[in-house]
Amino acid sequence: MESQVKSSVMDAIGDTPVVRLGRLFPGVDVVAKLEYMNPGGSIKDRMVRFMLQSLPAGTAHVVESSSGNTGAALAMASAVLGLRCDVTVPQTTSIEKIKRIRAYGAEVHLCAPEDGRDPAGGYQAVAERLAQGENIHYLDQYRSALNREAHYRDTGPELWRQVAGEVDVFVCGIGSGGTISGIGRYLKEQKPDVVVLGVEPRNSAYRKVVSDVSAEGPFVSVVEGVGKCQASRSFDPDVVDDVVQIADEDALEWCRRLAAEEGILAGGSSGCVAAGIAQLLPQLAGKRVATVFPDSGVYYLSKYF
Repeated sequence: MESQVKSSVMDAIGDTPVVRLGRLFPGVDVVAKLEYMNPGGSIKDRMVRFMLQSLPAGTAHVVESSSGNTGAALAMASAVLGLRCDVTVPQTTSIEKIKRIRAYGAEVHLCAPEDGRDPAGGYQAVAERLAQGENIHYLDQYRSALNREAHYRDTGPELWRQVAGEVDVFVCGIGSGGTISGIGRYLKEQKPDVVVLGVEPRNSAYRKVVSDVSAEGPFVSVVEGVGKCQASRSFDPDVVDDVVQIADEDALEWCRRLAAEEGILAGGSSGCVAAGIAQLLPQLAGKRVATVFPDSGVYYLSKYF
C-alpha cells in the first residue's frame, strides 16, 4: 500500500473538489471549485507556492501586499520554510484574516484603505518600503507574471481534468487578475470557444480595461478580494471576453444564500461571482458553467454574516 502522507502542508495544496450548485441554479449546469479547502484556506496557496519556487538564493525575509488571503498563504509557507514574513493589508481587512496571518507568526501592517486617496500609505507602497534591504524578497502579486502563470500551470489543468473538458463558460472574480488570466488562458487553449467572463464590484477598474465602459464614480466596496481602483499588471485583458459588475448588497445576499441553500460557507468574492452568474443566467441556458470560490466565509463572519 502506497503511503499518502504529505511531507508538509505545502504538498497538501490542490486537488480541491468541484461541486454542482443545483439548488441555487436549478436547470442550469453550474459547478464551483471550492478553493477554500486548501490548507491555508484559499486559492492563494497555489500562487504563493508557485512564486516561492523562484525565490532568490539567500532570501531570509519575504514581504507581500495583500487583501488577506495571499498574506495568509505566504505566512503559512514562511512558517514551513523558516522565513521572516511581513504582510501589508488595508485597514478595512476583516479581523479574522488579520488574526489568521498573525497566527502563522507573520507581522501584519495595517495600511490606508483601497480608495486611492492615500497612495503613499497604501498597502502596496508600504510593502515596497518594507522590502528595501538585503535578502528580502517582495512577491508583488499585483505586478508579477508568476501570479497568472501559477493558475495556468496548476489550477487551470486541474479544473479541466475534473470537469473532463466539459466547460462552455468560465466565470471568475477579478482581484489581482491572476486567477482569471491563468485559468482562462489554459481553458481557451484546450477549447477555443470557451467564454471567459469576469465579475467585480461596481466602479472597479477591470470592466473599462476589457470593454472601455467608464466607471460611474469612485471605487469603494465592502467585498474583499475583488475589485481595484486601477487594473493590476498581472491581469491579461486579452483572455477575458466581458466583465459584469455587481452591487455589494447583491454580492453579500448571494454569499449568504450559498451558505443557507448549498451549505457552502464562502467569502464575499464568491458571493459576487454567484450574483454575477445569476445576472448572466439568460445567456447561460444549455451551457456548462464553471467557476472558482476563492476563500471561506469563516474569514468574514464578523463582517458579512
